[in-house]
Amino acid sequence: MTFGRPDEQRSFVESHKLFFERFPNLAATMNLAFVRTMTNSGLADAVVFYLGRLCTDDFNEILLLCGNGYGSGAMKLLRGLYERVVTGRHLHTHPDECRDFLDFYWINAHRVARAIEDVFGKGQISAAKVAELEAKRAEVKSRYMVTSCKKCGTKRLNYTWSKLDFVSMARATGSTGKRLVDAYFLPMEQAHSTAGAIGSRLKEKPDGTITFDNESQRGLADRALITGHNLMLDMLCLQREHFGLVALDDPVAKCLKDFAEIWKRTEDQAQ
Repeated sequence: MTFGRPDEQRSFVESHKLFFERFPNLAATMNLAFVRTMTNSGLADAVVFYLGRLCTDDFNEILLLCGNGYGSGAMKLLRGLYERVVTGRHLHTHPDECRDFLDFYWINAHRVARAIEDVFGKGQISAAKVAELEAKRAEVKSRYMVTSCKKCGTKRLNYTWSKLDFVSMARATGSTGKRLVDAYFLPMEQAHSTAGAIGSRLKEKPDGTITFDNESQRGLADRALITGHNLMLDMLCLQREHFGLVALDDPVAKCLKDFAEIWKRTEDQAQ
């Protein structure tokens, strides 16, 4: 048994030479942005910083899957990366909503606890912990109630922390919202149980029969890598904007120039 696909790795490196030649610039910029001592202490500072730090892991995981030909898997991770970038940009613009973002933790934690008890029976979680979750949920619940029936005014607990749905939130971020198709809707098809996910992995044989395609998904891998690279740069730009990190000005500008040259050359080679 081996972990990873050496043939795919060699092919990936060979077909993305310029990306790997320039990758040290990106890695150094990510380190500059996230391997540092936090000097700001506001809630927005912490949330924007740590969402960005999570994005570096997301991007590295996408790169790992792409490098082994698992384009479908990389697309699934792409959606999570995009959600973090959009959320970070939204909270950068609306720092007053950071408390709502953080406190929704108690709504989710209570849901998970209830699910554990429903599946495995009561007693799996200590009475003290259950009491804490009940109290915390009750404390914050009113902030997440939304109207489910305008006619009768019935309210229900919202499924997420913001009353703004994600698509609207993404569109409100400006240029980040323009990636909704590549970074949200297309990855959603791979991440969810859909007919599209099945269809993307089928192929027709010469005799007309349909079979599952066991080959690598290099096309999806390239799409995930390009979009993931773009989103990582977006998050680096956000770190520069939010924290006023002058030290990021030149490195980010260099990375943006690298991105344009890397993927322009790839497009030229494909023609």
